[in-house]
Amino acid sequence: MGFRQMWHAKLLRLLVLLVLLVIYCEFLHYYIVLIFCTWPALDSQFKDIFVTQSSHKPLKAMFIADTHLLGSRDGHWFDKLRREWQMQRTFQTSLSIHSPDVVFVLGDLFDEGKWSSDKEFQYHVDRFKKMFHHSKDISFYAVVGNHDIGFHYDVTIEKHERFQKAFDAPSVKVLRIRDSVFVLLNSMAMQNDGCTLCSEALRKIYKVSQTLKCWQFQGYEQVSKENCKNIEILPYSRPIILQHFPMYRPSDFNCTTPDAAPEPLKSISFQENFDCLSQSSTKQIFKLLNPRLIMSGHTHHGCYRVHSDGTPEWTVASFSWRNKKAPTFLLALITSDNFAVHQCAIPKETTWNRQHSGIAYIELMVVIADHIWHWSP
Repeated sequence: MGFRQMWHAKLLRLLVLLVLLVIYCEFLHYYIVLIFCTWPALDSQFKDIFVTQSSHKPLKAMFIADTHLLGSRDGHWFDKLRREWQMQRTFQTSLSIHSPDVVFVLGDLFDEGKWSSDKEFQYHVDRFKKMFHHSKDISFYAVVGNHDIGFHYDVTIEKHERFQKAFDAPSVKVLRIRDSVFVLLNSMAMQNDGCTLCSEALRKIYKVSQTLKCWQFQGYEQVSKENCKNIEILPYSRPIILQHFPMYRPSDFNCTTPDAAPEPLKSISFQENFDCLSQSSTKQIFKLLNPRLIMSGHTHHGCYRVHSDGTPEWTVASFSWRNKKAPTFLLALITSDNFAVHQCAIPKETTWNRQHSGIAYIELMVVIADHIWHWSP
């Protein structure tokens, strides 16, 4: 074999290796990481002995949060390309491996939704639905976050209504899936200051509370037949609360999950209505809805805590590398009287950087080899 033929063969091998590495890094690596995450098993720890067990098979639910699709203000094109490709590949790979029945997104779908014009907002909605597309047999629900419509002081009826229209996400939404009850809340409408949005949300929460009481105490004297006459009586199950802000907590100091905030960040005190719900709103939700589980987002870091009444709350970390170098999401198995939650790791950004450094090195070798091949006698 001549010199040129030898270098040509080596160059071809390097190019093939490069293609295989790209396929591994951008596709196969996601499968290898996510295949180790499995659905949890139900146990007796959270079983509600006062609820009649449903005949339905357990519901498989996937929870993600804070995707923060970048906009035109702060989003560099390469940053947008890299982080959004990561989220798309993670989501689509997880769907193919885990086949959830339902997906919940816990707010801050967009990074600049609160500033976007109607035209730009619709553009981001279309991008989001393309990235997180799913088959028709998978249900998909979203709650609103402060980056989608602004914090309470910045919310307008127009911004609230356009998000509601795009994702069928009113301030209070009740879902009943396989006899499990989910209540989706708009955290910015939980300020209890008498504003139009807050007043409407509170009226709906009282209505949900009454419905739950009619279900729970059907046939008992605790509930007036008059209050239940227009309510369809169904089997009772304590609701699962889904919202963007966590319930009130002083800080993330007691969060101990692997994806919890690092020090000194976790010791910084939370500001009510900005970092979490207020104490008064938290107490009100507990009193009116009596939840068995709470799912939240917003902080970009994971947390698991148990409230004073024994109700567990999971705060889901950001799904994006832009906010979390090692993102996570949750898989939950849910029945009307029980549930189990498992945290899943996503490929780390540091791993991606090392892999692509290796690819860059091989590309350099290809260029050098090509140069030698062309200039050799």
